[in-house]
Amino acid sequence: MNVVIAGTGPAGLACARAILAERPDLRVLLLEAGRPYRRRPCPVDRGLRCTGCAGVCNVVSGFGGSMHYGDGAKLSLLPSGRRLVPHLGEERTHELCATAFEWLTAPLAIKPTLQGEHLSEGALSAFAANQLQIREYPVAILGESDLRAVIEGWHGDLEPVLDLWHTAELTAAEPYGNGLRLTVRTARREQYLTADHLVLATGRRGVTSTTALLQSLGVPTELPDISVGVRLEMAVSLLEAIGEEHPDLKVSQLDHAQKIKSFCFCGGPNGGRIKLTNYQSAFGDPVITLDGHETTERPCGDRPLASNFGLLCQVQGRGNALEARDSFIATYRQLNQGRPFAQSLRAFLDRTGDLGSWRELEARMPFQPSIQDLSAGRVDRLFTDAEHASLTAGFRRFMGAILAHSGRALTVDDVLDDILVVGPEMEFLWDKPQIDADCKVPGLPVYVVGDSAGIAQGIVQAAMMGIAAGRAIDAVTTASIVEHELAHLAQR
Repeated sequence: MNVVIAGTGPAGLACARAILAERPDLRVLLLEAGRPYRRRPCPVDRGLRCTGCAGVCNVVSGFGGSMHYGDGAKLSLLPSGRRLVPHLGEERTHELCATAFEWLTAPLAIKPTLQGEHLSEGALSAFAANQLQIREYPVAILGESDLRAVIEGWHGDLEPVLDLWHTAELTAAEPYGNGLRLTVRTARREQYLTADHLVLATGRRGVTSTTALLQSLGVPTELPDISVGVRLEMAVSLLEAIGEEHPDLKVSQLDHAQKIKSFCFCGGPNGGRIKLTNYQSAFGDPVITLDGHETTERPCGDRPLASNFGLLCQVQGRGNALEARDSFIATYRQLNQGRPFAQSLRAFLDRTGDLGSWRELEARMPFQPSIQDLSAGRVDRLFTDAEHASLTAGFRRFMGAILAHSGRALTVDDVLDDILVVGPEMEFLWDKPQIDADCKVPGLPVYVVGDSAGIAQGIVQAAMMGIAAGRAIDAVTTASIVEHELAHLAQR
């Protein structure tokens, strides 16, 4: 096999496309631990309990990866993902961003509108009054129908020209000649392959296993900075005004000497829904965290639709990243067996318990919560006093600015009983491997792209790294052929 790509999210798919665009003669194999895109239902979307889907979470595993078939998605362009600039180079990063966006939207009849730049004076002044500065960058919203078209288009283009194995997971790799010998576990048996090049685009599925594989190859990895927090869910009307201007609203601030930031904002006219990410045994015993997905086509029921955003604080005082992660997860398992739970905003801020069960709590909300697989509990107890103080202060400033811009004459104190705090959120769990500007591990025919690289998150950003690696593989294989031909001629 010329190239094996582990993972069929945006990074892996873009890498395959970049390779085959220039070298259609190469044999490319895509390994996907998850299922085909039409077989990725999430029971939580139907109001049922998260069961783990037989060991492979359908929300983040399967063809499309984080682009979950049936949901919407956001495509955020530079300067979102600006950490890639020093890694890839200024001019190259911008070209890769434009190419990734073009490829990702190619299956659409009409290009999506870009928002998030040139915000109104009202929005900027409302946030400035709360000592906050909005990050302005272009964002495209792909609704459910658009994202289905994108996934179907990519599958239709790639499936005939490469090998695609579903429910197949890379479990080991070792040097073999000038390439690698790979161990792949499929639904039926374990197989051994050889490859000239290996691309790791494993995303959340490989959050710990990819680091273990790299370390087995002797690749140095750097521990990440861990951020933890919550997702806040509320009626669409509270976030709609700012969400229409900036669909991926991000603000960073410093409170109580800790970095606080908003994350994965889902607050447009149709809001968004909270998704559960089941990490299975990646961190030992099973653990589930949260994610937010944009929606544009959800029907409204008896109560208004929900919108949400994540709020994170950088962990301090829990040791190194590994110790911090394990400490936080241990508390989470102790409080609720590693399953998401919820608390009213008032109780979270006051560090008190809510009266009644989850059913009673959700019935008191003036909106329809987007998921039902929750229990009522003390979400506030996930956090140290310093973390809680930072999240509390950060929320009041961020939500205060949102409400000031909404024109609804509401303060944060007016909505304390109207917002759910759902936990937990965790970010930057990936170790950062040593890779060069082509996303290649020095001295090995191994490339690490997308979230697995630990540099930047996002669909466009993952595709950018995939394209960079794919082009590098093209260049290496072409140079090898030329060198071989010249050597052959020299012998004649």
